[in-house]
Amino acid sequence: MSFFSDGPRERPLFPVREQELFGYEGRPWTGPPADHIVPALLPWAMPLGRSDRTIVALRSVEVWPEAMTLRIAVYSRDAMDGGPLIGHRRIPDYNSLLVGVLFPDGSRASSEAISVPTAGEPHEPVLRVEGGSGSQFHHEHRVFVWPLPEDGTLDLVVQWLDRDIPETRTGLDGTQLREAAREAGELWPGLARRPGNGVAMRQVTAEMNGVNGTNGVNGTGGLPQRLPRRIPGAPGE
Repeated sequence: MSFFSDGPRERPLFPVREQELFGYEGRPWTGPPADHIVPALLPWAMPLGRSDRTIVALRSVEVWPEAMTLRIAVYSRDAMDGGPLIGHRRIPDYNSLLVGVLFPDGSRASSEAISVPTAGEPHEPVLRVEGGSGSQFHHEHRVFVWPLPEDGTLDLVVQWLDRDIPETRTGLDGTQLREAAREAGELWPGLARRPGNGVAMRQVTAEMNGVNGTNGVNGTGGLPQRLPRRIPGAPGE
């Protein structure tokens, strides 16, 4: 008797369309390209800040071709509030756990501000908290940073005044980070690039091209015609 005895289930009446993975779009500032690239791993484990009852530590660094993800852990002897401990706020809470980076050229980014992905390349570095998980006494966060620093020292800065951890800086070697980036590997080389606006555009276009003048919106291949511009003062205004 088979362990999995139920057998295949019937397909739903309206199955979800299958989607395919397109090639990497090359916008490294928007987030970690985890669908396309295996990052290099730097096993850098070191304390970033400490008080009598709380420790903030770097667990490791995932290095992408042009960015990195910092794995930051918090350990506590007493229960911490539930949910992520590092978060972007419209009004910064300077008593909470703050994380920032200071690049060798003096540019900086931190969790003080809300970081929203942009279509165009930003003029300033990006630091974005990607989420976290844990328990009352241990929590881990993924902190995305773009770009990789040039040769020199990247300062990783933490502060948590509610936990008696003052502003503390830890230097990371920018040269080692850039060298590690060469080891990041592409998973699916040669994938086709995303056409237009992606999957949604392909589906909508295919559906609209299949509409004719009889049961469609109009007689021009199903594409809606542009409405005439209304003139102020004209009848009906």
